[in-house]
Amino acid sequence: MNKKYFMIKLVTIILLLSAFKVSFAVDQVTSKSPDGNTELKITVQGRKLNYSISYLGKSVIENSLMRMIIDGKDLGDGVRLSGTERYQGDERYQTRGVHTEARNYYLGAKISVNNDAYFVDARVFNDGAAFRFTVPGDGSRVPDEATEFKIPMSSTVWYHDFYWHYEGVHLKKDISKVNAGEWAAPPLTFKLPSGYYASISEAGLKNYAGMSLRADGEGGFITKLGHDQPSSYPFAHDYKLEDAMRLAHAAKIQGAITTPWRTITIGKDLNTLVNSDLISNLSAPPDKTFFPDGINTDWIKPGRSVWAWIDGGERTVQGMKDFSKMAGELGFEYNTVDAFWG
Repeated sequence: MNKKYFMIKLVTIILLLSAFKVSFAVDQVTSKSPDGNTELKITVQGRKLNYSISYLGKSVIENSLMRMIIDGKDLGDGVRLSGTERYQGDERYQTRGVHTEARNYYLGAKISVNNDAYFVDARVFNDGAAFRFTVPGDGSRVPDEATEFKIPMSSTVWYHDFYWHYEGVHLKKDISKVNAGEWAAPPLTFKLPSGYYASISEAGLKNYAGMSLRADGEGGFITKLGHDQPSSYPFAHDYKLEDAMRLAHAAKIQGAITTPWRTITIGKDLNTLVNSDLISNLSAPPDKTFFPDGINTDWIKPGRSVWAWIDGGERTVQGMKDFSKMAGELGFEYNTVDAFWG
């Protein structure tokens, strides 16, 4: 083989590899934020899928198992990473709050596992990281998850359990004092030994069970879905026992399964967490059918409201009519219909 022919063949191979996603196996995929400060690593260790997150060189989530379960089978076992497609995004959109414009700026990686058996989609932002699973397929299947969030020791965590659900009082604990089996409703916020802050939550929740977290007693929290969660007092107060039993069955999904994003917002201080747009960046924009002009849609108007729940009124059809009448007499624009579905 002459030198000229060899070079032509080599260039041809390089061009073919650059035109298609890489198809050979690797044991680690590293993604960084646009500013390089946030890093997400997805690795295979002992044929199991793992991930870790760091910020400015300091650990935020220590090496943790990624576990997606379909019909009782853990897809996180016996894995190999068989390809990665890199992508990026940078867009601005209107928002409300302390700023009127948000920026959705990230670097992403779509990782094939076991030759496209399923995919891990990861995005890394300057103020956090997120990942989700997509499992192709047809028919009816039952998804479940058991991904870990291993928080560094000496971290301080704030969370509340499911008794009062989102109305619960947040407890402050050293991570080493959180006992196995304790429940936490997201967002779960923690201060790291480095002094930085982070918060675990989810985004893009649609046609899927909501996420909760359960402590493993070893500095970690495990992802749990709705069928595993205990019934909160507000639910038990308003609904019958058979409703709670019905919800204890895992939900089936038809066709391809895409989980919500599992999010970790990160910053040097709490102010960064409060002002982050990471959750909205990872959620679908308002449906144009109902919100043709987004947040400027003309029927979205601020106003005052009466509220039977706090004012002690009856949550019946007649009670709602009475409250609507009172709202008009007071000059209020709205009547909040809450915990009344009849």
